[in-house]
Amino acid sequence: MRSPTSGPADRQLARLDASIILLIVALAVVSLAVWYSTGFPGVEDARALDIAINVAAIIVGAAVAILAWIRWRDTSEPVALYESSAFVALTVVNALMIGVVIVGREADFGLAAEGPGEAPIYLWTLTRAAVAVLLVIGAARSLRREAPPLPATLLEFAPAVGLVVSGIMLFGREAILPPVPGAEAFDPGGPRVLSLSAVSTAVVIGQVAIFVTFIVAAILFRRLYIRDGLVSHAFLAAGLVVAAFSQLHFAIDPVVASGVVTSTDALRLAFYAILVMGIQAELGADFSALRHANAELRRLRDVDAANATLAERTRLAREIHDGLAQDLWYAKLKQGRLTQNKSLDEEARTAAGEVLDAIDSALAEARQAVMAMRVDPDAASSLEEVLRSYVEDFADRFGLRAEFQSDGTLQRLPPRTEAEVLRIVQEALNNVRRHADATLVRVRTERRGQISRISVTDNGCGFDPAAVPAERYGLRGMRERAELVGATLDIWSRDRDGTRITVEVTQTEAIGA
Repeated sequence: MRSPTSGPADRQLARLDASIILLIVALAVVSLAVWYSTGFPGVEDARALDIAINVAAIIVGAAVAILAWIRWRDTSEPVALYESSAFVALTVVNALMIGVVIVGREADFGLAAEGPGEAPIYLWTLTRAAVAVLLVIGAARSLRREAPPLPATLLEFAPAVGLVVSGIMLFGREAILPPVPGAEAFDPGGPRVLSLSAVSTAVVIGQVAIFVTFIVAAILFRRLYIRDGLVSHAFLAAGLVVAAFSQLHFAIDPVVASGVVTSTDALRLAFYAILVMGIQAELGADFSALRHANAELRRLRDVDAANATLAERTRLAREIHDGLAQDLWYAKLKQGRLTQNKSLDEEARTAAGEVLDAIDSALAEARQAVMAMRVDPDAASSLEEVLRSYVEDFADRFGLRAEFQSDGTLQRLPPRTEAEVLRIVQEALNNVRRHADATLVRVRTERRGQISRISVTDNGCGFDPAAVPAERYGLRGMRERAELVGATLDIWSRDRDGTRITVEVTQTEAIGA
């Protein structure tokens, strides 16, 4: 998930940095308290808790590895491949350890609490070093946008295979492995501060080097979060700080034994808890991005549908103009000549005049249909200009005084809405011409915030809207057109006091905004 603006991104980065600083301070305080306590900070005879922690580690580690692999296949980001490889290795070693415990072979592999061996300590140290190095290399390569030097499959599974082989070799040489200073401190009443020697100093330096590597990995993942805005990188940066302190605890108390839970295990559990929160946050971000993408797809679908509708209406308008309208014009011309034929009797001349009026009315309807179907949101003409042109044409054709007034520029409406509004105005003007016996009709447009209002007012004879027969489709058609586009239609009229028809459209988002 990428932050849409620099402001939210800066705030998210500030929260991440504050969280990491607080985490470092809290871990430092807890670590000092643990290291200088009077007894060994471990819980013996906690077999169920130890198994639960390791099972949780396997599940979370596998989930992180799978999600990272999916991200690698989707984005080809090197860091995702190395991250997946690191957690595959970690998960495999966790599974190896818990498998030994489940089959009851702890004593054979140095995991018995009564006599912990050196091999598990060496294997865990090697595993954590490998994980830290893989994460650092992956993050660094991704920041430099360098492709992995080896095939993905090899990088994915080679570290895990190497660690398993190393574990088998270590377990096989358990009897001759050099002792690890500090492991002998597995004594509930033993001293907390170990005496330093050349060997113990070298071991502690090695563990501190792994601690530093984890810190470097946390810094690099913070930089990746700044670059990519990926939520999981932020959580992994915080988790690696916890992993680094866990390594320090392991340096002081290097004990790996079945049924024994130490402060190192507590920090491991905290590390995996942070990863779980990272997975949850990343899934939430993905779902949010998916919702936005679906909304954008719906918008594009609506735009495509509108464009297709406009194209079809333009085609129909062209066909009406070039076909039906031309034929009606030709018929009107011929019928006009026929009405002037002196050989016709009075009754035939009257019938010919009525046919001429019908043709003229049909031609006017065809022109109105063409005008309505050619309303285009990308055209230079606005709805006000189209209405003004139509009102002027109406006045010229029917000799009725018609005025157009505009109060503010109407917000651009969807093409379907503009077409239906125009048809409502056309129907209202036709009703004025046919039924109102008016001498003046006024079309007015106005905008009040998000509301566009168009009204048609005449000074005609008026009528009772409630008394209009149901079989009369003029007013009913106007209401249906308004409902189709979510507009409201208001009809006011009184006998001998004129009529006012008002259509209002509320548009929450301007076209093209």
